[in-house]
Order: sequence, then C-alpha cells, then structure tokens
Amino acid sequence: MANIAHVERIISEVSDLEEKEKLLFFQKIEDLFLNSDDQQDSDISIESVFGLWKNRNITKETLRKKAWM
Repeated sequence: MANIAHVERIISEVSDLEEKEKLLFFQKIEDLFLNSDDQQDSDISIESVFGLWKNRNITKETLRKKAWM
C-alpha cells in the first residue's frame, strides 16, 4: 500500500513539471528499463540453460562420469 502512495506522489510531482522536464524524466526512466534488461540478459549464461539436463537419458554411469570430470 505504501508503494502505491509513493507512485501517486511521484505522478503528482511529474504533472507539475514543465514540458522539457517531463521529457527528460521519461528519457531517464527509459534508460533505467534499457539498462535493467541488459543486466538481466548478461547475468544468464548459456551453460545454465543446458547444464546437466541437456542429455535427458541420465543413468548412474553418466552421472558418475560427469562427477569425476
């Protein structure tokens, strides 16, 4: 509930800004979104996608072989 009140306060303050200030504000928000997407994508490695389960035919022997590598 406090988050909603915080957002409402920000919106009311943005409404009071001049046109150029609003544009600057929205550009900064866009930069935040673009940077957060880049950071999230770079945190995911290709190995984590495939990992141990790339070969669905898992046996004790394949697990032992992988463990000793």
